[in-house]
Amino acid sequence: MDSKLLEDIGLTPKEVDVYLALMQSKSSSIFNLMNRAKVSRKSIYEILQKLLDKGLVSYTIQYNKKIFEAVSPERLIEIVKEKEANIQSMLPELMKRYQKNEKDVKVEVFLGTEGMKTVTNNLLKEKKDFCVLANDGKIFDFLKYYMPQAQKKLKVLGIRGNVIYIESSRDKALLTPKENSIRYAPDKFNSPISIAIYGENVNILIFSEDNPIAIHIKSKDIAESFMHYFNLMWDISKE
Repeated sequence: MDSKLLEDIGLTPKEVDVYLALMQSKSSSIFNLMNRAKVSRKSIYEILQKLLDKGLVSYTIQYNKKIFEAVSPERLIEIVKEKEANIQSMLPELMKRYQKNEKDVKVEVFLGTEGMKTVTNNLLKEKKDFCVLANDGKIFDFLKYYMPQAQKKLKVLGIRGNVIYIESSRDKALLTPKENSIRYAPDKFNSPISIAIYGENVNILIFSEDNPIAIHIKSKDIAESFMHYFNLMWDISKE
């Protein structure tokens, strides 16, 4: 039997040892229990008291000695249910704190191309129209097989975007669905970074060959600031 499962519901390893030792005998004195569970005299009293508090052990007095017995393992199910009930009672307050924190700035950093997929998937989940400074379209190189599928999903969901590439990347723009609006900025504005703004979210992708980085920011104020920058670039870009 995997005793680790008993630890998962809140028992210490020594408590597990004592409880299982009691399970192997109908009843036991402290002396016999110490030998079976290989627990010191110093520890046994504290362990038994904790098991008594959890309702996993009971005792009777025989000849002026305490004789201990293990309570039915069904009590373990009750312990789990009690923990769940406690969490349920705390949930309203926890949700209030969680929702309050959601109003704060949230920043997540991911490494590697899988991280880039993660933040791009967030755009699909939000189902918001987007604006992207795609520069030279490096995302199609780094996520060669993922992007065509993502583009199809965006189309199916009816999510549209305004996308800015640099002039020398018009061939990359052919990979973008025609439902999107595309403009081209002068090559001097090229950058190894791609920025996507959607709703209160900003995705920043840093295309480093050694270690690509994806940053997701959730903040209304920050998204509006990036959107202001995007609009400036949109105005100086050409169709």
